[in-house]
Amino acid sequence: MRMSQVGDRVQAHYTKRFTDGSARSSRLQGGQPLELIVGSAHPRLPGIASGLVGLEVGQKVTIHVPASQAYGMPDPKRIASVDRARFPATEKLEIGKRGSMQLGRGRTRRVTIMEIHEQKVVVDTNHPRCGQSLELDVELVAILTPSESGV
Repeated sequence: MRMSQVGDRVQAHYTKRFTDGSARSSRLQGGQPLELIVGSAHPRLPGIASGLVGLEVGQKVTIHVPASQAYGMPDPKRIASVDRARFPATEKLEIGKRGSMQLGRGRTRRVTIMEIHEQKVVVDTNHPRCGQSLELDVELVAILTPSESGV
């Protein structure tokens, strides 16, 4: 049976488990397997790049991804004090919750609210999962040839 190699386009089901106990699964997202390229970084599945090398269809693997390779470590430089006016007046800000901060040109950014003052809000712009390691349980569903990939 053929084994996956770097550069192969494959389909896989996965469950992503975080250290806080939460999990995400491809089987819950319409049941469709995820299509990806073996050896290529994936934005939603950090650490999977090399974890699928050498697998056969139907084979399962658990990949342990340290926090530094998952969503990174918290960066204190990404904590800032901003004007309260950068948040919609209708948005109820709560410490520890996520909020939408206005950036300019109609763009917004999701941030974690750390402190709320009359004129200023202290926000954390780090990814909400930074500092957490994760485990990926992955099952290789198919190895696709270019004509099967639909790309």
